[in-house]
Amino acid sequence: MDETRQQDNPSAHRSFHPAEHAGDRGRGRTKSAEETKSVPGETAKSGSARGEEYAEESEEGRQDTGRRGRSQRPSGSKDASSYTGVDPKDPPSRHRPG
Repeated sequence: MDETRQQDNPSAHRSFHPAEHAGDRGRGRTKSAEETKSVPGETAKSGSARGEEYAEESEEGRQDTGRRGRSQRPSGSKDASSYTGVDPKDPPSRHRPG
């Protein structure tokens, strides 16, 4: 980008202000006969757990520290037992950010 000015883009204005530029809504989409038929075959069952189920379990060596920032993302810490490697130096009671 060599220029510091913004180029005029009337198409973008029309896209983000449909009430000013679009016509009235139509009657909607109708489903075809093929779409209303049931799908042949069996329903697959998942063998793995959902993310919500994992979130309720606590892992050894890890500690929940609540939600942080504007995004309210979950955060946590972990002690030396959660790190991989030989001979961790921290005692298990001291939590490190992770």
